[in-house]
Amino acid sequence: MNRRRNDIRELATRIVALQAKAGALGLFTNDRELIECQKCGLLEDVIVTGQLITCRSSAFGRDTRLRFEELSQNRFRCSACGSIIHQG
Repeated sequence: MNRRRNDIRELATRIVALQAKAGALGLFTNDRELIECQKCGLLEDVIVTGQLITCRSSAFGRDTRLRFEELSQNRFRCSACGSIIHQG
């Protein structure tokens, strides 16, 4: 039983490290909901390569290169219009 706990703990540690690496590479790790600004319509999307982008619904999939700024847990600022978005 101890061996199994150690294996699970080691696996969890490796998963956390891989998520951190993926995030540093700009990949979306599915650790939160995607953001959409209700004021200006800027929204996040994940493309087939796993990268997180922002786009407009009129140009879905075309990266604006703007990013939502994380202010604190569950609070973000829209880089297009400055609105504060509260998540879940």
